[in-house]
Amino acid sequence: MFLGLGVVILLSNSVFPHQRQVFLDGVLSAVGMGFILFGFLFRISARGYKEEKSSNGNTLVKDGPYAVIRNPMYFGTFMIGTGVVIMLLEPWFFFLFAAISLLIYAPQMKKEEVILLERFGQEYKEYCKLTPKYFPRFDYLSRLNKYVSLKDFWIKKEIVPMITTIVVVILIEIWEHLR
Repeated sequence: MFLGLGVVILLSNSVFPHQRQVFLDGVLSAVGMGFILFGFLFRISARGYKEEKSSNGNTLVKDGPYAVIRNPMYFGTFMIGTGVVIMLLEPWFFFLFAAISLLIYAPQMKKEEVILLERFGQEYKEYCKLTPKYFPRFDYLSRLNKYVSLKDFWIKKEIVPMITTIVVVILIEIWEHLR
């Protein structure tokens, strides 16, 4: 399927250059919106799950989205940003975005790890051995419905940023096409 899609894109570039750009923009917009929605799904699930299971920070949450990745809210935010980059910017911006994200979130994750290690000790060390820090393992992503869930009251806490992000991105897309 990907080989066929690649051939279509290459042929359409030489035969119909304008249609290729329109087609590619459409594909990138769909993929980018998918990343944005996936990122919000992860953030909403992680935030709600942690609030429900952590007993005000007295329990180490190791299941749900926290079984997939140690920092699911940061991962969700990264996916949202990746979606925005895919939809609105040139491909090379992804590498700049990824580098800036690491510069911002890696030190924050380190600080949080120190706190969690002090609070939960060996239990947290064992959790770290089993759970990836930055990116989930593919086998977990293929069974995501087992780890990620949504509840209405969880969504309410993230609905405004989600709608705002989607509306702004779509308005920018419309403006770019009209320009």
